[in-house]
Amino acid sequence: MSPPRLSYTDRRTFIAFASLALPISVRGLLAEHHVISAHPLTVDFDICSLRGRYTAVEDFYVRNHGEIPSDIGASFLHLEGEVERPQEITPDRLASLEKRKLGAVLECAGNPVATVGKVSNGIWEGWSLGEVLSLARPANTGTYLNLFGRDGYARSIQTSRACADGMVVTHLNGQPLSRHHGAPWRALFPGWYGMDAVKWLERIVVSKTALPANQMAYLELTESPSGEYESRPLPRVQVKSLILSPEDGAVLRHGKVVTRGIAWSGQGQIAKVDVSADGGVTWQPATIDRAATYEWAWWRSELDLNRLGAAELVCRATDEQGSTQPAKRDPRRLDRYGNSWYHQVGCVII
Repeated sequence: MSPPRLSYTDRRTFIAFASLALPISVRGLLAEHHVISAHPLTVDFDICSLRGRYTAVEDFYVRNHGEIPSDIGASFLHLEGEVERPQEITPDRLASLEKRKLGAVLECAGNPVATVGKVSNGIWEGWSLGEVLSLARPANTGTYLNLFGRDGYARSIQTSRACADGMVVTHLNGQPLSRHHGAPWRALFPGWYGMDAVKWLERIVVSKTALPANQMAYLELTESPSGEYESRPLPRVQVKSLILSPEDGAVLRHGKVVTRGIAWSGQGQIAKVDVSADGGVTWQPATIDRAATYEWAWWRSELDLNRLGAAELVCRATDEQGSTQPAKRDPRRLDRYGNSWYHQVGCVII
């Protein structure tokens, strides 16, 4: 007989004790997570432990590109480059601007189709990046914003996109950002993958050109029928859904079984979720608990599982733009980003 599954509380307690063997920089993450690496720190969130709509701060996934800055320094944000008035901004300096609060999923571009991964949903607070940038009066020639973090990581974002929906964030779920999540402030681009959400943000340089690293990292790479390689920047977060209950490998009594999960998209709200009990041969619609545009939505479906033996449960989501999860990954894709194919869970019906 398999050992009993630990309860949510017991798992958190177990992880807390086990994490005492980890480096000091990791021990502050005593929660429902899986530490993938310590240098740089990468922590996956166990989504099956989700309670409510938002991921607790201590559970929120972490994906760093370098060492966490040992000294995050004073809360200064430098605005420079193609601007009329270079600025050294502090949070107090932004008191005249209207603060924003937005619920949004943050997902790593390389997040797998799995219930343990690099994705979380939170309430972010800060200011519009466009309004912050306006304090420096950027020139029309500045078509890119080059964002620099204190850890040495940097990204380039087109100014038009950055000013449309970007934020300078100081709080997550009502709490000041922790050092693991980019204190004192970080960038956020709702609906876009996490590689643009530069943490420990210290400089924004308005520029005519993008950073060279942007042309070599986080690209959608495909092989054409002629054998040529084609690359382009990653699109918005792709529509995606997951089955959280029952979990993979579950043994279920035959009859009606309630299936639950979540779905999200960077292009808008989830319009529908379909669920299959036979590996995708037939489908039935799920009931959706509607959420704000960039948040994930809970869904629920009651399936009739009367055929004994192995069963393959599958889900697929469609957003309000009409984008639907693909059944499988495009075989022409050579990169490992934007994973969003059907999520499948294997069960045994007795």
